[in-house]
Amino acid sequence: MKIAFVLSSAPHYFFFDRVVRSLYAMGHEVRVVCRPGFKPDGNKSGRALLQLLKDEPRARFDEGVFRSKGANFAVTIRELANYANFLRPGHPNPPSSQPWAHIYIRNRLYARLEWVIESRLGNLILSFGVVRRLLAWIETQVQPDPEIMQWLEDFAPQVLFVSPFIMSSDLEIEYAKAAKKLGIPTVASVLSWDNLVSKGTYLVKPDWLFVWNQNLMEEAVAIHEFAREKVFMTGAPVYDPWFDLKPSLDRDAFCAECGLNPRNPFVLFLGSSQTITDLDVEFIKALIAHFGTMDAKIRPSIVIRPHPYAPFDMTAFESDWVRIYPRQGGRPDMDETRQVYFNTLYHSAAVLGVNTTGFLDAAIADKPCVTLRDEQMRAGQGAHFNYLIAADFIEAANDRSDAFCIIERIVKGNDSKKKKRRDFARRFMRPQGIAIPASEVMAKAILSIGHGKKPHEWNDKSHE
Repeated sequence: MKIAFVLSSAPHYFFFDRVVRSLYAMGHEVRVVCRPGFKPDGNKSGRALLQLLKDEPRARFDEGVFRSKGANFAVTIRELANYANFLRPGHPNPPSSQPWAHIYIRNRLYARLEWVIESRLGNLILSFGVVRRLLAWIETQVQPDPEIMQWLEDFAPQVLFVSPFIMSSDLEIEYAKAAKKLGIPTVASVLSWDNLVSKGTYLVKPDWLFVWNQNLMEEAVAIHEFAREKVFMTGAPVYDPWFDLKPSLDRDAFCAECGLNPRNPFVLFLGSSQTITDLDVEFIKALIAHFGTMDAKIRPSIVIRPHPYAPFDMTAFESDWVRIYPRQGGRPDMDETRQVYFNTLYHSAAVLGVNTTGFLDAAIADKPCVTLRDEQMRAGQGAHFNYLIAADFIEAANDRSDAFCIIERIVKGNDSKKKKRRDFARRFMRPQGIAIPASEVMAKAILSIGHGKKPHEWNDKSHE
């Protein structure tokens, strides 16, 4: 079977690396399409895609084709629809509720339609359902790009897979429009757990939407008006490697690598993205001020792992008991960087953070998690973070003194959330079964669609 994977950028490939490799292993032909000119190495690179091209002789990468005519008009309509969806009544993350969300949307629309986001009237008009439907109708009048149509006709895939599809890039939308015109089944997949409440909407509806879990299915239905029967829970393929990892260094060797005293336990602080780095800094300063007053013999050390995309230099915090490791954060998109991250998690006594996807990694690694939920920190945690709080696997402190007490209790060995962490890892990352890799589910669901069946029939052996 031929499958086209169209991604907005090469750095997004690693989210689906195991899915693509599974399809190759089953003998299918896959072409990965994304924008050209990506970096070959570093945290914002396409190195995982380049590694696939080295490992798999049959692998092929094609440069994405962008709309040649009417691109500005099409993008403006789509961004208006994205903004309008945030304004719909009942949206859990309206622009006014989160400073970072407002900035994100403002930067995307401001240059084109300043009056819309600056005026109450413009916001009121866009909040009406009839306006969202009008924008969707206008999108139907934007015809597919001929060059993209030609590419699809030449390759003739049985399935077109696109992701993330609801961010500012219009590459995936153009391929999906062309595929639908040609009668090729289209599948969109969420890239990460916050996409459905913080990125945009689906002005062009794919035939199927893949989500990680039940929480995201409910968002797809309520916020993006998908029919429930068109949404399928695959689990989170990007987390499959975490279920298999083992430490590659013992504790003494790891502490030597970081420059820590191996006799003292350490807590791991996971940095957040650049939109809320200031909140990270406040939390870190409070931790250092509190634990700095303790006797060095019993004081837990602190390892700060910067977010790979955050520009803030945290080396000023370093001391003999506070270490930055690794220096640049290290995106876990390769075996080596993922192993370094896992070693850090494995040997830590607890994982701390404000609003970090790292809590999902920590849940799989079965590490106690602590966050601060005072008024200041809540402002940076967003609607999607409430799923983690509701799952009750994170120790959520109401204030700083409460956080310090919780951390000290956990460091002494009092861990009360172990069962809830395991339940969360199963429900959120592997809803089809804790022993069933999400990448296997997704790959076979794609094949099921290619055979003219529903993704829910993914376990039918005839699809392989």
